[in-house]
Amino acid sequence: MTRRRGFRPGDWESVAGRLDEILCAHGGEDPLEAALALVVAKLEHEAAGHERPFLDPRGALAEQRRLLESAARRWPGVFDVAPSVALGELALERCAAVLRELELSADGLAGLDALFEVLVHGAHKGEKGQYFTPRYVARELAAMLAPRPGERVVDPACGSACLLRQALAFEPRCEAWGFDVDARAARIGRAAIALSGHPPERLRVCDSLARGAVGAQASIEATMRAEAPGFGGFDLVLTNPPFAGDVGASYARGYELARLGHGERDVLFLERALELLRPGGRLAVVLPHNKLGGAAFAELRAWLLERMRVVAVVGLGRNTFRPHTGQKTCVLFGVRRRARGEVPPDEPILFALSERDGKDARGRVLRRQGGEVDHDLAELVDEVARRMRDAAEELAR
Repeated sequence: MTRRRGFRPGDWESVAGRLDEILCAHGGEDPLEAALALVVAKLEHEAAGHERPFLDPRGALAEQRRLLESAARRWPGVFDVAPSVALGELALERCAAVLRELELSADGLAGLDALFEVLVHGAHKGEKGQYFTPRYVARELAAMLAPRPGERVVDPACGSACLLRQALAFEPRCEAWGFDVDARAARIGRAAIALSGHPPERLRVCDSLARGAVGAQASIEATMRAEAPGFGGFDLVLTNPPFAGDVGASYARGYELARLGHGERDVLFLERALELLRPGGRLAVVLPHNKLGGAAFAELRAWLLERMRVVAVVGLGRNTFRPHTGQKTCVLFGVRRRARGEVPPDEPILFALSERDGKDARGRVLRRQGGEVDHDLAELVDEVARRMRDAAEELAR
């Protein structure tokens, strides 16, 4: 007998799971599209300060349409295509009952992140290798990279823009750009950026691995030259790219690492990230552990060291991306060299390993007394940030 999933107010993962269950049970619709319409209506309801309960059972469909129209006026440019009203009265009321007493806009948009994480189907995520960065991890990575006022930071696989939002939270005066090949991910990212009070139009739908125009889409460089004359590269790259997915041999051959026998999607993203950086620019990228530790990728690491001053490698716990995957990952921190050359033998690299990853083996977030996530990345922030700053200054001399 199927058990109904429970949900606990304040536990956004359980809320998202309950919504996913309701949406799938009513069938016939794409759960993510239906959820997107529901979430945008809820955010507009909160922003407008309505006194009536969210989606009162009497006339809920008409109210949702009105809220979506109002949201389009409040946040112009957030959605290229407005979310459609995709649910019937019964399903809409069941979903509204889950959300009615909650605030999606509270706690740094934690609810929006959780809904996006759960409602993207597991099989779809797995084949793309898309494992979205937990907010508490994104916060510490942004602090380690330490954007400064006026610096341009880019995430070429931005998804729901969690990493970019944390960069903006660390330094609101930096300029955050995001690109993602998934149009729906970009729509949710634009909504999150807009709700954070920053320009949503800097998140674009784009195949970041494509250097030239693809169909109607311009490359990242072409977009930036049009938007920012004199563009010579980003100051920072902060990204957690997809690890899997076949990009095609003819496509991959345009990359030097692919010609060396490493055409994996995450490897191509690493090469692309270095291209997008200006000389002296700083990088933080999440990678599978084997890329920086496995014997089969020694040539890749030699290639990388010639082009980037590797500052630190931080191993993340195996539970970090559960329940979606238990793959071991690490974060590479470095500064792009001004010219390719021989690697000095005395360049120090900090190797660190997280021992408290904030989740259990089932992917449930672990919290300390007081509610803080039980992880230890914050202990590394000052040291990694200092080393990154020193390396950038050294290469600038």
